[in-house]
Amino acid sequence: MRVKSYIIFVLAFGFSHALDPMYEYRYTFGPEILVPDAFHVGFGAYTHYNEDIKIVSNFQIGLGRELEMGLKYLGGTNDDWIIARSRVERRYRDHNVHMINIGAKYAIGPHLTMQADAPIALNKDREWGGIISITQWDGYTKNVSFLFEGRVGFGGAAGEGSYAKPSLAFFPYFQIGQSFRLSIGTISSFSFGHFKDDFMLDILPRVEVGLRWFRLTGEVAIGILTDDAQIHNKYALFVVKDI
Repeated sequence: MRVKSYIIFVLAFGFSHALDPMYEYRYTFGPEILVPDAFHVGFGAYTHYNEDIKIVSNFQIGLGRELEMGLKYLGGTNDDWIIARSRVERRYRDHNVHMINIGAKYAIGPHLTMQADAPIALNKDREWGGIISITQWDGYTKNVSFLFEGRVGFGGAAGEGSYAKPSLAFFPYFQIGQSFRLSIGTISSFSFGHFKDDFMLDILPRVEVGLRWFRLTGEVAIGILTDDAQIHNKYALFVVKDI
C-alpha cells in the first residue's frame, strides 16, 4: 500500500536549485532551540524569482520544560507553475503542492535538543521519510550567540535515489537593542549516491524585528554553488506570535 508521504518542495527539488528542500522539512520556520512552556503561531509566504509562491502556517506548543510539539502546513505552486498570460502556459496550474509536517523536539540539555520531523504530502504518492536533527545553542555574550544544527534525512526526505542526506548548518546571531536580531547562516548538504551532483552550499541572511504584538522575520536563501542562482533564490517573510 502506497502512503502519501512527500518531503516536498518540488520547487527546490533538483540538482540545480538553491537551498536544499530538506531545509523546509521541519515544523518550525527555521532552526530553533526549544523554548519551554510556550505556544507559538506563525504565518508567512516565500517565493522564488520565477513567480511561484508558497503559503506557510504553523503552530508549536511546549509541553513542560523538555518537550515541544508542532505542525506546519505548506501550500502553493511549484516551479512548473509559472503564472503567465498565455493560455498555453496556464495548463501548469494543476502543479500545486500541499504538505503538512508533524514534529517534536526534546531537550537533551539546557542548550541541546533533538528533533524529529515527518513531512506528509496531501496530494502526491511518495515513499515515507523523515529527518532527525540535533541543535546546539551557545550564548557567548548578551548580544552574540551561535546555533549549530546537524540533520540526517532518510527515505523520501533524502531525495529520489538516495538513502540518506546529511546536512550541517551554522547560524551566528547578533542582537541589536531590544527589537532587532541579525543572522547570516550557512547551510550545506549532500546525499549518499549523488554526492557530486547533489552537494549544496547556501547562505541565509535573516532579519528579525520584535514588535509589540508579534515578531517579523525576513529571510533570503542564496545558492553559492548554483548555476543561475538568482532564478532559484528564496525570499521569505514570516509573522510569529508568542502566546
